[in-house]
Amino acid sequence: MSRRLDIGVASYRNPEKLRATLASIEAMSTTDWSCVVVHNPSADEAGNQALQIILDHVSRDPRYSIIQPVSNAGYAGAVNLILAHAQSEYIAYLDNDVEILTPGWDETLCSYLDRFHEIGIIFPNGGAYMIPRGPYTEVQWAAGFAWVMNRLCHAEVGGMDETIGHQNECDLALRIRMAGWKCAGAPEVRIAHHATATSDPAANERIARGVREFVDKWTRYFGGKNLNYHSPNVLRWEDWHPNALYMEEWWKLQRGESCEEGLMCRFDIRELNDSPEVITVEGRDYDLIRVPRFNGFYRGRVI
Repeated sequence: MSRRLDIGVASYRNPEKLRATLASIEAMSTTDWSCVVVHNPSADEAGNQALQIILDHVSRDPRYSIIQPVSNAGYAGAVNLILAHAQSEYIAYLDNDVEILTPGWDETLCSYLDRFHEIGIIFPNGGAYMIPRGPYTEVQWAAGFAWVMNRLCHAEVGGMDETIGHQNECDLALRIRMAGWKCAGAPEVRIAHHATATSDPAANERIARGVREFVDKWTRYFGGKNLNYHSPNVLRWEDWHPNALYMEEWWKLQRGESCEEGLMCRFDIRELNDSPEVITVEGRDYDLIRVPRFNGFYRGRVI
């Protein structure tokens, strides 16, 4: 008997991309799946077309169902509706503009959760700052257009933070790791994300505001309520304690020949700080430690 899997899709406009997403679910999935589509309403023709596509699928295939919020729940709200609706041991999520390229993607991702109970969420395509763990690859975070989550992890960690307007998957991955679970990536499972870039000023403002909200949330958590995105000594993502410890391990794995595809680092990163300069201030000795940081952000800073 094949595995039961609840799949959720968050839908907003983009009717043709939604059609392709649902077609790839049908063509590439091998579990005993069902799919709920959260239709975020939009009072235009694209929104009406997307709704009709969903209703057509629901009418012809009992594996499909629809959730229709009265008002637009947004990305994070739609994901949380899917998580609340799902009943299977593992919960899969897909954006409405993805195309699954790997047959059996669902069974492959779920099999990692079967074998490695420390994994709370697994992403296709790999992810950011990959660390080999032998039979699987840990990641710090990955793009949120597709993933499978362990229900036990969801019960402990919760869903998307709807109070921030962007970086929701980064926020979720951070909380998953802080709760003691691991995030993993499966590069052998390929899912294409056909995202549409926008020059809409309102959308760009929403994204920028969401990034500030995300940074404000965690800098205040780790550094105190007076610290925020605009502080001159703001704690950036890689400074946050769980991220800093993860990045330290990731950096120790980097060798000169593999720092960047096709490029050569000037030294073996593993040798960094083996013999730091020592200075004495007020009778105390201090090591001058070099720390890899993104270019430009930390100049003039001590830490």
